[in-house]
Amino acid sequence: MNQTAGGGRGALPSDLKRINRRKILEYFRKGETLTAADVHRMSGVSRPTVMRALQYFCRTGALKSAGIGSAAALGGKKPELFAFGDERRILAVNLWPDTLTFSLSPLAGEMGALARCDFRPKPGVGETLAEMKALADAFLASQGTDADGLYGVALSVSGTVDYDTLTLRYDVNAPAWGADVPLGEYLRPLFGAEKEYFVDNAGKAAGRAVLLDHPEYAAERMVTLFTTWGVCACMMERGHVLNGRDALIGEIGHSIVSDSAEETCACGKRGCLERMTRLDAVRRLPGMTARPELTESYGALFAASDAGDALAREAVRYLAHCFAVALHNLALAYNPDRVIFQGDFAQADAWFDACLKRELGEFNYYPNRVPFETGYDRRDLTLLAARGGTAVMKRRYFESVDCD
Repeated sequence: MNQTAGGGRGALPSDLKRINRRKILEYFRKGETLTAADVHRMSGVSRPTVMRALQYFCRTGALKSAGIGSAAALGGKKPELFAFGDERRILAVNLWPDTLTFSLSPLAGEMGALARCDFRPKPGVGETLAEMKALADAFLASQGTDADGLYGVALSVSGTVDYDTLTLRYDVNAPAWGADVPLGEYLRPLFGAEKEYFVDNAGKAAGRAVLLDHPEYAAERMVTLFTTWGVCACMMERGHVLNGRDALIGEIGHSIVSDSAEETCACGKRGCLERMTRLDAVRRLPGMTARPELTESYGALFAASDAGDALAREAVRYLAHCFAVALHNLALAYNPDRVIFQGDFAQADAWFDACLKRELGEFNYYPNRVPFETGYDRRDLTLLAARGGTAVMKRRYFESVDCD
């Protein structure tokens, strides 16, 4: 019997075939058209094995023949071209407090069309998703397809999510929906029971997109901070998103940064980071009522601070203090290598970054230094979340393709 020295089963020919086929299919993930020679050169797998794998995937529909290419410079037979063959697409939906976003992407290649509209969730989850489906149908029709042409749907929402059951545990932005909303049970009748579904927290969906452009971060402990109508974190370790039994890992917006706050947060506590850093909280700071132009938006405040406005800098220092308290506690529990701001606070100026680092550096366990690298990702959050959800769906597809 074929065994390893440690007593385990050694690699069988069927295992090697499966590994090679999966490796070969990966080269078509970007939507490129390739010849057998191209795949052989990139993979190092023998030409006969490559050709058998390409023929196998053409039979299953994962790949297709794309015609005949040009002959080599020295002449000879023109090579056959191969391309990704499954034409189903992925619909990514961001169902957020003020915005509904749709994007449509092929299973192989870059994310395609994206559309946004103003949208307010209804008191009932059923009527909200029914209206969402009607708008999704209109979007799909504008792209020349319908729900039958989908591989699956990736939905991002503002609440906490149980990935295994597609359950929305709770959403402070839609309290009327209650707790433990079975979103999967609502989605399947709308788009089809045979489809693949993924439901994600908005902040985690946006955080996943960072790894698409910086795969080197997958070796780190990284935190992305989603800051817009709420504050939450996507905490990733070696590319894996942490969630937890109650899906609360990363809900940094509800960490307590003040014990003297009077206003109660929607979560039921006082002094939450999310409430203490809202623009209405900044407007209550000393001197701010006389300068309403500073708090028209976070961008206006950070721009004034960057220009040296003394009052704006005091307000930005206050915001940096709130985040420093929360991130200090996060560093003690998680010790990340990198923290990246997304959304409103991605617009922060150098003064905010300096104040944040100065306060974090006061802790004696890491004197005169910051415990992590900081970054500011100013890209559109809806685009990032759509890319993050789409990436998860693509990975599921490629992992599920039969390579036997």
